[in-house]
Amino acid sequence: MHSNTGRSNGDKAAAAGAASPAGEGTGRTPVSRRSLLTGGGAVAAGLFLAACASNKQPGTSASSGTGKGAGKKLTITMTPFAGADLGLMPREFAKEYQDNHPNVQIKIDDTLNLAKQTAAYQANPHKPLNNLVFSNGGATATGKATGMYLKLDYSKIPNTSQLHAQFVERDHCGVVFGADQMGLVYNTKTYPKGFASWTDLWSPDQRGKLCFFTIPWWAIGMAAKLNGGGWDNMDPGFKLWIEHAKNIRTIVTANPQFLNVLSTSEAPLTSHYLGTSTAWHAQGAPLGFSRPTEGAFFDPVGVNINSGSSDDQLEVCYDIVNEMLQPKWNQRWVDTSVEIPASSTSKLTPKLQAIPAIAAGADQKFVDVDWDTVGKNMAAWTARWNEEVVSKI
Repeated sequence: MHSNTGRSNGDKAAAAGAASPAGEGTGRTPVSRRSLLTGGGAVAAGLFLAACASNKQPGTSASSGTGKGAGKKLTITMTPFAGADLGLMPREFAKEYQDNHPNVQIKIDDTLNLAKQTAAYQANPHKPLNNLVFSNGGATATGKATGMYLKLDYSKIPNTSQLHAQFVERDHCGVVFGADQMGLVYNTKTYPKGFASWTDLWSPDQRGKLCFFTIPWWAIGMAAKLNGGGWDNMDPGFKLWIEHAKNIRTIVTANPQFLNVLSTSEAPLTSHYLGTSTAWHAQGAPLGFSRPTEGAFFDPVGVNINSGSSDDQLEVCYDIVNEMLQPKWNQRWVDTSVEIPASSTSKLTPKLQAIPAIAAGADQKFVDVDWDTVGKNMAAWTARWNEEVVSKI
């Protein structure tokens, strides 16, 4: 799947460097793959953390990024989530990692959503837009189904041994850092008492009150499960949402827009994440979270590696993921994202202990999800949602 060109070219460059020691000839020692992680090689010490991806496409071999002499770095493009406090830990980590690994440049681009990644992968799987991607359960399942996200070798990520069993991705497609929960999010000024059931979403009382982020596949799934269907038979769910399409006032495509319509009560009810809504509430938004009596969705959140990455990029990505599982960074992740920790080394801080849905841990009642079915059908469900439901809003 991955070209070995980068490795052979890197070895040739290293050999050339050995023939011309520092201070002779060019006075530059090309970078070997091992030096990427040890910080060796005569590489300029300047660091760069970009706000968005450069024009240079990642996915090339190490020779184009590091093997031609001083001043060159291996570039890793990382895509964190946008909105709330979800970008804090990735950016803090990237800065420290670059401080410790001068040969590695981490670029941050939080605009590369799943649709953009998938389109690029389908156009050319060997030229990915990013290398390391923060993903929720639905995105991981979708990327795995298309082959875009790699099944990882956990032996190269030794800190995965610290993961609680329920957080280990069955096919090792990605590494889970924590679990968010999907329930009902509402404007507390409009609905001071909150909600009790998923069925409230399609109640006639909520006509014109809902907003959703692109496709709420879980809300379709719950409508199906409560009306004789399930993940392998979503027809009852689509039928119900077609009948109640007028409950939906708007479909949003970005978190700032989502926050605005919820907090202004333009569309005061949705289904969304506990973590994100809690962060928005802490920032002053009048939002609350209800855990439906039928159960919330347990949503594993972590990182994936794009399969189009070069061998050298893969090696660095493995090291990055392993470091992110260190107590310092996993703790920082669950605190800023407001999630149940995946690693046994991370404990519940007073902030998380004060949130009942987090303090109850991973053993509480959750909705069963067939993630493989979700991943394989997401594209078809999206097209159907847009054609049959969104068209009727």
